[in-house]
Amino acid sequence: MKKENQEWKVDCKRYVGFMDVIGFKDMVARKSHEEVGQMLQKMSFMKDILQKIIASPLKKIDKKFEREQRVKSVTFSDSVLFVTKDDSLSDLLVLSSVLEIFQEAAIQRGAPTKGAISFGRLTADFEKSIFYGQPLIDAYLLQDQLHYYGIIVDNEAEARIIDSLRLKQIDESLIKGHFYRLATPLKSGKVQHYNVRLSNLEEEQIEDMYKTVSGSVRKYVDNTIVIYELMNKKSS
Repeated sequence: MKKENQEWKVDCKRYVGFMDVIGFKDMVARKSHEEVGQMLQKMSFMKDILQKIIASPLKKIDKKFEREQRVKSVTFSDSVLFVTKDDSLSDLLVLSSVLEIFQEAAIQRGAPTKGAISFGRLTADFEKSIFYGQPLIDAYLLQDQLHYYGIIVDNEAEARIIDSLRLKQIDESLIKGHFYRLATPLKSGKVQHYNVRLSNLEEEQIEDMYKTVSGSVRKYVDNTIVIYELMNKKSS
């Protein structure tokens, strides 16, 4: 499944993960300039670490895959863009692992994020800081619709998951280990989508977010608790 190691291409089809800090404008209004800067520095440091520690979830069945950097990222103020090296299914799983850890760490640090994964042709020139392509737009627009602190998968990336399962190119247990299909809370209502599975949070960490918001914004916390419990329910 995995191609031999190649140099990173600037322009190719790949997976894109877009993560956005919730309530950043409110954070800037409430906290000092120094506190906001420290928060963003922590997030930047965290994403750099993630790029180096995530190995392929397919390593056991794909002997050609080597432990290498498969995901890169860049920060734009309160948003982080993650891109994969290519369009392989294993890179999609690596990306989901990176985003899951990033999201969990962000919640634990009191800076919850929400995001989306898309797929398509993307130009990612890290040397010239040039990033553009339809999947970036799609991921940004979809995460903006999300109404809980989670990570949703759009139709382009989801189509590749569905096709790979039908063609038996990937074991279903691997998909279930990284993604959870559910009625996803959007601003317009609940819609069936794959979401990245979150599994390493304490309920108290999510509830602590009630301390920072009031009114309608609290619906994000309500929905996050419901989704988290659903993703991690005990099988009877």
